Amino acid sequence: MEHRDPAEGQDEHCSHRHWKAWLSFYAGGSFDVLTGENLTAFAVVPATFRLTENMRLNFNGGWLWDRSVDRHYLTYGIGFDWKFTKTLQWTIEAFGQAGQSDTPGVIQPRFQTGVRYRPNEIFSVDLIYGRNISGENANWITLGTTIRFPAPGAKPEHHRTGHL
Repeated sequence: MEHRDPAEGQDEHCSHRHWKAWLSFYAGGSFDVLTGENLTAFAVVPATFRLTENMRLNFNGGWLWDRSVDRHYLTYGIGFDWKFTKTLQWTIEAFGQAGQSDTPGVIQPRFQTGVRYRPNEIFSVDLIYGRNISGENANWITLGTTIRFPAPGAKPEHHRTGHL
């Protein structure tokens, strides 16, 4: 889906008047190989709205079935990404699940923010700080890395999808 602002072209120094959106679907589950039990099933619809070449909003909504307690939850999330240099990106997210739970922390919303360092198309490192917004007030720090394996002969990702 693509939208063009009627005011586009009125300000030659403003390139953020053009935005794009993407919508997807995925589903899955978890399985305990030791007990042979199916533990969860889930389905998610993520959507991304590119605000500029360097900024985007991410939304998702979904369903989770926790079979260990036989409970169904609505899952949700919203995030914002901003690529503020050639190699650094800032992300902030809020997410959670809604429904009934005997453990209040299960349905309390969570927040996390951090920086991604991506020096090239193949490798990146994320440093994330997170916190439960209410409830148990737990904090966490995550350090993670991603190594991408591009298809032979494929164009680099930034040539296919833009800067982020």
